[in-house]
Amino acid sequence: MSTTTAPVGSDLAAWEAAQRLWGVRLHDARMAPGAGEEQGAPAWFTFPPVVTVDPVMVARLGGADEMESVFAHELGHHVLAPSTRLDALKIRHQMARALQAAGAPALRDADLALMSNLWTDLLVNARVAILQRRRDGAVEPGIVRLSRELYRASRSSPSTLWWVYLRTYELLWNLPGGILCDPEPPEPDRRPPKQKQELPWTRIAAEHRAAEKALRQARKAAERVSDELAEATVTRPALDADVLASLVRTFAGDAVAGALRFGVVVAPYLIDPRSDGAGSLPGGTCAADTAAPTPSELGRVLSDRRLSGAVPSSAGAAAASAAKGSATGQALGIAQTLELYADADPAAVIAAWYRAEATRWVRPFTQRLPRAVSADLPGPFESWETGDDLADLDWPATLQAGGVVVPGVTTLRRSYLADDPPPVSSSIDLDLYIDSSGSMPQPQTGSPAVLAGTILALSVLRGGGRVRVTSFSGPGQVAGHEEYSRDPAGTIADLAHFFAGGTTFPLDLLDKRYAGRGTPDAAHRRHLVVLSDDGLTSLFGDGDPARADVAPRVRGTLSTATLVVLDRQHRVAEPALRAGYDVMYIERMDDAPAVCARLAEVLGG
Repeated sequence: MSTTTAPVGSDLAAWEAAQRLWGVRLHDARMAPGAGEEQGAPAWFTFPPVVTVDPVMVARLGGADEMESVFAHELGHHVLAPSTRLDALKIRHQMARALQAAGAPALRDADLALMSNLWTDLLVNARVAILQRRRDGAVEPGIVRLSRELYRASRSSPSTLWWVYLRTYELLWNLPGGILCDPEPPEPDRRPPKQKQELPWTRIAAEHRAAEKALRQARKAAERVSDELAEATVTRPALDADVLASLVRTFAGDAVAGALRFGVVVAPYLIDPRSDGAGSLPGGTCAADTAAPTPSELGRVLSDRRLSGAVPSSAGAAAASAAKGSATGQALGIAQTLELYADADPAAVIAAWYRAEATRWVRPFTQRLPRAVSADLPGPFESWETGDDLADLDWPATLQAGGVVVPGVTTLRRSYLADDPPPVSSSIDLDLYIDSSGSMPQPQTGSPAVLAGTILALSVLRGGGRVRVTSFSGPGQVAGHEEYSRDPAGTIADLAHFFAGGTTFPLDLLDKRYAGRGTPDAAHRRHLVVLSDDGLTSLFGDGDPARADVAPRVRGTLSTATLVVLDRQHRVAEPALRAGYDVMYIERMDDAPAVCARLAEVLGG
């Protein structure tokens, strides 16, 4: 990176004018001559809010006379879209969902960066034009003049997506067709016609006909898949540009929600087998923030309900859903989420994903006793983002900060500092054992058992209780913390530990933990829950007869003891009944989350 300086002279005047246009004040932009080649763009933005411009590259592209619009564009990314780093991550997440729904074989960073930048650029430039027209009257807005220069060299690009993008600007700015791009979109490369040269069956030896039949069936299956992919990636450039312009107008104030609809329209262009994807488009992106998301950011991103709504199936559906909204139901799976956030801590991604998935099932796991004083200590104010729980919004602090309320920009919420809770009249401990044998689903690919455990754990934690998780498999394969905890992330990390061995319940550990414990009372309730698919007869001494008395003896120290098992033969029924353990049978592991949600309600009273 070259040495940066503050703007001076005409550049400083342009910077001041751009700030007045948006009605904001930001510390000086950075002028970095020669740095644009490395960045791949003449100007870019980063978080915390910083605007950097390469004046040499701007001049070479013909924008030297429109520096106000150059600055105004980058400022718009901080004011409007994405406006915050969290929203930038959420927009990228929405683009990943659109690519996945369109059938993309992988979530490529280049595609995600391109789609995010195209969408936010459209929102910003449309707003800049409105602000400049409002200020300057009938004069052509500076952002339009700048775009004429910047896009002059690429107006005849062979990329159909680039044509759609430029045509969208013509529609947004009420420009005649052919100003920014050619009047008609480029003609896509056509596939060569399928060659069907199959020998007649009479010319194939009898001993080879079975193999030939299998080969032809496989070939037809491959052609069918190819045809389905081609159908899924049908694009209609003129219509798509019109849809994108409508989306920009509709979602001018909600870049995250609009990003999904934008992605649905754009994704087919990037996965079309006739296209080279993002690499075929001219120019670069002006988003230069590449830091990996923190665990806190992951949690706030994945908890946004806009990231789990249904994905429209087509451009037309995307336009229609702009007015109607969408039902919930199509979040990224755990494997795709790990792929999307490959540069983040995998344990943090897993914890955030299961926590977000469990939210709709969680039932506060408390007793109806006199409420204790909160143990939380008020901390500093932090930004309340669009998509955060509305109950967290601190209205007095928000209104005191300024008269104009801009969601995600001026809105605040109170943070809280962790502190040891004061003595209370009642406490709840959940001792949760989860089977991580090879027959159980793996947490990294989506485990209903881990999700079910997360539901129970969060229900306890949100009620002020404590949780201890133990993952077990074969002999000696035990993981988890010895002490009870109030840490959701650590709890989910313990749930996600996976051995992939046999199934032997750790009776020695259970015996040690409850040795000397007395009978629980209303002031201190202890709940034990075991999640397993099979082999749980080992809990009652099967394979270890010397410890056959452990489970019945421990039961006397517990308020409740429940087994959630996939045991179609009900082999655990008789020993569980003798030992005083309740059993909740499931027919398939996918039923575990709903069963544990009901269990949380029952145990919570």
